[in-house]
Amino acid sequence: MNRMLDYLRDYWQLEQVSVTKKVNGFVFYLRKIPVIGKFIPTSFYQNYELKQILTVIGLIMENIRSILAKFLWLALYYGVALLLSGENLFSDKAFTGQTGNLGLFLWLMIVVVLFNFYDGFVISGEKRIVEFIEQFQRPKKRIVRGYKLTDSFIHGIRYLPAAIIYGFVIGEPIKVACFIFLTYVGSRCFYLYLGRMIFTWHLSKRQRLILGSVVTVAVISSTVILVWKELAVALLSVFLSWTGITISVVFLIYSCYALFHFKKEIDYVFYWSEMTTLSNVASQELASGKSYLSDGLAMQKKLVMNQEERFAHLDGNQYLNALLFSRYRKILNRAFRLRVYTITASLIVVIILSFFDVREFLTEKEMTRTLSLLFFIMYVMSFGKKVVQMVFVNCDVAMLYYPFYREAGTIIRGFNYRFKQTFFYNGLLSVGIFSVYLLLSVLNGFFLSWTFFGVLALLLLALSALFSFHELFVYYLIQPFTSEMEVVSPLYKIIAVIFYWIAYGNLQLKVSGFFYAIIVSVACLLYVGIGFLVIYKKAPKTFRIKD
Repeated sequence: MNRMLDYLRDYWQLEQVSVTKKVNGFVFYLRKIPVIGKFIPTSFYQNYELKQILTVIGLIMENIRSILAKFLWLALYYGVALLLSGENLFSDKAFTGQTGNLGLFLWLMIVVVLFNFYDGFVISGEKRIVEFIEQFQRPKKRIVRGYKLTDSFIHGIRYLPAAIIYGFVIGEPIKVACFIFLTYVGSRCFYLYLGRMIFTWHLSKRQRLILGSVVTVAVISSTVILVWKELAVALLSVFLSWTGITISVVFLIYSCYALFHFKKEIDYVFYWSEMTTLSNVASQELASGKSYLSDGLAMQKKLVMNQEERFAHLDGNQYLNALLFSRYRKILNRAFRLRVYTITASLIVVIILSFFDVREFLTEKEMTRTLSLLFFIMYVMSFGKKVVQMVFVNCDVAMLYYPFYREAGTIIRGFNYRFKQTFFYNGLLSVGIFSVYLLLSVLNGFFLSWTFFGVLALLLLALSALFSFHELFVYYLIQPFTSEMEVVSPLYKIIAVIFYWIAYGNLQLKVSGFFYAIIVSVACLLYVGIGFLVIYKKAPKTFRIKD
């Protein structure tokens, strides 16, 4: 009991410290915004009572946000279950135990089995935990194990409101609440123990990657098979029975017992300490805004210099850009290969699905609903941000001090070259995504029309142009970085956040037909076209090193 009280106190204090830093950071950037910043005096940082009130409000808002996120997670999987069952949202069969059980099964396999596996499998130190241990001189063993354990129970409790509502929808509120809490917390505790067991195997980085990939493929494959064989609902019914809930209680107790009695906890903590030390060093290097240049700095460390004589005929800016991309080509190609592996995995899934009669579930109308997902997918896979960080860290931070490099013609030629290089990689990714749709249609009786593929090609072309252009566009107009790798422009961070939420918002859209794809394509192409005109006029004046 005393041990759990210590865990709770540590958890509460760590959350307080984290939220306080967020409040201070938020006020810091507010003070940098013109007009608004003038009304926030520096004495704010000395007002302990006001900061304490804001911290409590922040903690309340964080808990509310987390609880609402749980509602969104369960609603998402219920929506996927409706889509798979072919039921209309407004029909009488939409809110039945069968559909609800299918949604809970999907949540179980993806969140409980897969996501929680990685939460315990990946051994890495969080910056805020490292700082908390160092600043408050807390015992590492207690914090390393206690924080994750307490966090598991806290998140399980936050699931309860959504679980009860979900249970009322399908007529089993008590059983659903017990099932979600016990399986979620039990799995997280079990995977924390499993992560420690895997640590004792002394696996290399590549072996850990292979193991993680095997688990991912196994979970996704088994989920697809169980859903298609209509065994998912029956399996979930067993979990929702009192027998299944009793088994979940036993599983939770066993997981906690195994975690508390792990014999090599001290060795694990020492290893964790090494990881956190590396993490802390990296965090210090990326502090004061350098996190916005993390990819560029990482690429710089991986660079192996080589001589490039084939560019001897070039001069000035053309030579610098050609040499830069040539030297980093292997690193860019490595990042590209990782994305290709994802597309290849999608092609394999398509082949597996084609062994079943998917035409009963997948029609052209249904496939048009996936077009809105491509915006977020391209946002995640895009090379735009990676290229911007690479060119600043490894070229512009030094060259922008020279007058010839700031000439209008030099800036425009550099922008165009970088855009073409980024578009090359993003365009190849679009071709890969297009091939997934094409293979799905070919293996299933060509159920997608030429009109569909025409609209798809237009959308992918527009998204490739957008994500190749946007980061460069913002970079050349604002150029928010200093020579010390700091970000001094709040506007840059605001734009980054807004753009993320636009991409995420597209992920949440439920559209059908080609109207969405055509409108987004036209909007993207207009943005790029108008943006080029703005770059040609404004970039020579704005592309400078910030003080």
